[in-house]
Amino acid sequence: MTDKPHKIDIQNNLSIHYYESVSSTMDIARKMSQSNCPDHTVVIAKKQHCGRGRMQRQWQSDQGGLYMTWIIRPQLKPDQCFAYTFSAALAVVLTLDQLFKITAHVKWPNDVLIKSQKIAGILTETQFESNRFNYLNIGIGININNQIKTDSFEAISIVDMVQTEVDLNMFTQALCKNLKKHFSNIDANNILKLWKMHNCTLGNHVRIVLHDCAIEGMAVDVNQEGALIIEKYNNQMETVTYGDCIIEKARCELL
Repeated sequence: MTDKPHKIDIQNNLSIHYYESVSSTMDIARKMSQSNCPDHTVVIAKKQHCGRGRMQRQWQSDQGGLYMTWIIRPQLKPDQCFAYTFSAALAVVLTLDQLFKITAHVKWPNDVLIKSQKIAGILTETQFESNRFNYLNIGIGININNQIKTDSFEAISIVDMVQTEVDLNMFTQALCKNLKKHFSNIDANNILKLWKMHNCTLGNHVRIVLHDCAIEGMAVDVNQEGALIIEKYNNQMETVTYGDCIIEKARCELL
């Protein structure tokens, strides 16, 4: 692990810190956030040794992927922080379409899929006091030229889709441009509308896995705080704020 970036790039009011290899970009970003780094500071690494996904699971972070954390000093209320997670996923979807004409969908709460295969994941970490954010760090992992080996879920890389090595710098610049545009004009209501237009969760039978139980039923909506509303098989409605979302595979692959 290294504690010093090999390059710092200032562009479009972004301070981008590039690392060869880190434990995780979230670890570096946390230290920088607590040291009062500027809004829209970005940490990017070529490789992570301890990349994290949801529920503290390891995120495979081999050379060839893109691993970044974006540091934000949000103006939104804490109950609207979902808008940043949703917005980050939408920026990935937009970038894939712009550069490669690849159609991807967002899956609640924080994944980007191509059909049923995962191509990107989003992770957020926040600190706030007196109902105001000190910072919100958004970690993004995208499979680009790396090959994924996991039995936990189906995954895919951009290189698998385009059948040629992708220019990582080109993709990073395009994604950062889209992320900056989204994050600089954040509006929770508009983001929620866009998310619903590009999602593959609503209208499907889902299973939400929590730490100690699972909830099954039809995903019918996402509310104004980003929580998933499920109609269970006994016709009762349940609002879920977190958890792993497993979509009925046959339905997902039709999208």
